[in-house]
Amino acid sequence: ERGKEKDEGRESKTFKHIRNKERRSLVVQKEKHEARKEKRKLKLKRKREEETLGDEAPPKKIPHTIENTRKIPDSVVAENDSEVFDDEQNDEFASYFRGEVSPKIIVTTSRKASPNAKQFACSLEKVFPSCEYYNRRTFTIKEILGFAENRGYTDLLVVNENKKKINRLLHCHLPDGPNIMYRISNIVPGKKIPGHGRASGHRPELVLNNFNTQLARHVGRSLACLFPPKPEFKGRRVVTFHNQRDFIFFRHHRYIFENEEKARLQELGPRLL
Repeated sequence: ERGKEKDEGRESKTFKHIRNKERRSLVVQKEKHEARKEKRKLKLKRKREEETLGDEAPPKKIPHTIENTRKIPDSVVAENDSEVFDDEQNDEFASYFRGEVSPKIIVTTSRKASPNAKQFACSLEKVFPSCEYYNRRTFTIKEILGFAENRGYTDLLVVNENKKKINRLLHCHLPDGPNIMYRISNIVPGKKIPGHGRASGHRPELVLNNFNTQLARHVGRSLACLFPPKPEFKGRRVVTFHNQRDFIFFRHHRYIFENEEKARLQELGPRLL
């Protein structure tokens, strides 16, 4: 009998007991309407409680997400991990963080690149200071690396595409590496972002968020080497790399002060994932 009651409860939730398709769809729509109506009532009730009770109002419920429910992996680097910090003092990017080297970037595309790939490569000049675009022509990667190293470039970026669609970005750090291949799954150009702005020539501020593991710290240091160490705060430009479950979200903003306490963001683009 208990099993039958459970089955009846499940059927009432899924509405499988209603055989007529049109009638079932009407019942589902009505149920959704009532649920939205109840949600609006609860939202209005919480808003009134916050206005009347102020600081004594009950706290907001935190939704359960993948991020706040997952366990912290063992590979996360602790703040006082001296071994990792000692290794970083002698890695490939140590000269940049000591202030001995300034970034100088060359960006190009794959051979026979489409206009979209060339346009995207040119847009990277507005993101990374000291970045220059060169047409690939028929040169190999080895020839381009030799050209860049002889002329004092510190990094090479190559935009790759498959079937006229941008799918990867190769980052070569000179002269001794490492080489990192990023897979690009989504691009939104700055022109397609509503209310977008134009990037100025000021050196941006850099935000590296959630690069906590040893591998992620290494990737974060390679990304930091693409930007000058001293930003120009006058330009109010911010470049953000947010790492979430091994996906890197890229955003480019300008912050605008409304008053002494409030500021808003204007996205400059492009958006990358």
